[in-house]
Formats: sequence, C-alpha cells, structure tokens
Amino acid sequence: MGKKTEQSQKVYNEMAWEYDSAPEGRYTRPHKEEIIKKAALRDGDNILDVACGNGYLLGELSKKARVNAFGVDISENMIASARERYPACTFTASYCIPLSFENESMDVITVSCAFHHFETPQVFANECMRVLKKNGKVLIAEPFFSPVVRWLANTVVFPFSKTGDVRVYSQKELQLFFESAGFTDIESYTTGTVLFFSARK
Repeated sequence: MGKKTEQSQKVYNEMAWEYDSAPEGRYTRPHKEEIIKKAALRDGDNILDVACGNGYLLGELSKKARVNAFGVDISENMIASARERYPACTFTASYCIPLSFENESMDVITVSCAFHHFETPQVFANECMRVLKKNGKVLIAEPFFSPVVRWLANTVVFPFSKTGDVRVYSQKELQLFFESAGFTDIESYTTGTVLFFSARK
C-alpha cells in the first residue's frame, strides 16, 4: 500500500459513520447523482462500485434494475457502514488496485469522486478492461477544476496534504488512460463541479 493509499484509508475510516453529513459527503453527492442518472442497467447485470464508501451509490443503482451489486473500498469502517445500510449488496474491504474479481465478470464499473486517490491510474484502467465483459462500461465522476485550480491542487496542495489525494485530471488525461487500456466509445462532459466520463470495452 502506497503512502497516499494509507492516508485515504485513515481519513475515510475516521469519517465513515458521519460521512453523509460531513462536507466531503455533501461535496461528493452530485458526482453520485450524475452516475445514477447516466447508468443504463438491465436485470441480471453485475455492477462493481470501486471505492464504494458507505454504499449509497450502489444502493441507489440497485433500485434501477434487479442487479448483482458489489462494492469494494479500502476503508473497513466504510464497508461496515455499507453492509449495515444495504444488506442486499455485497461489500468487501480490499484494495481497489488490483481488483479482486475474475476476468470478464462485470457489466458495469463505477467510480465516484475517487479516481484522483488512485496511485496507479493506468493500472486501474487496465484492470477495468480485464474485469469488464465485452461491451461493458466504466462510469466515472470526478471533481472538475479549472486548469489553474487543477495546477495549484496538483503541484501545491496535494503533494503536501494528508487526505490521500494524488492528482485531479483533465478530460483529455482521463481519456488517454482508458484509450491506452483499449476502451472505445468514450464520452465526457462537465456539469457544475462534476466531470463525468464513460467508456465502453
């Protein structure tokens, strides 16, 4: 586990039980709502929410169709909260990279406001390609910063912060990760504080 991953685990373990009412929970809610709006799900789909937190996103997605819902997060306390709140979903406390799922086992992978915590983003994109079935989709919602704010965050704030943030990305940077992994049919747009991104295997 890298230094930033350790920081993320500590931070989210501490805030797990009050997450929804904390500033972090309020900030990330629009990101989850954008994924909920865009996710096209079918009965029987296998969904994996990576860095699932307390399970809110997965719980809401499970209302859209009769799906098999899986969530992983490095925070044991977040997973405990998620299991308590959404007993019909399957939650596991584990690393997000690599993913502990079989090849071509998932129809949809979601990541809400967590990609910027990943220390090896290209490895994660490659893992999505491995785990998704043919025509499977990855849906990501990330913080949208202007170029100047993004530069300040990446060069001045994140290197010294203890919150586990690694780097925020532009639409083009996100696209390159997933193109390099072999994804096609890429869509991205910004709305308010949210950068939404999707790609198909």
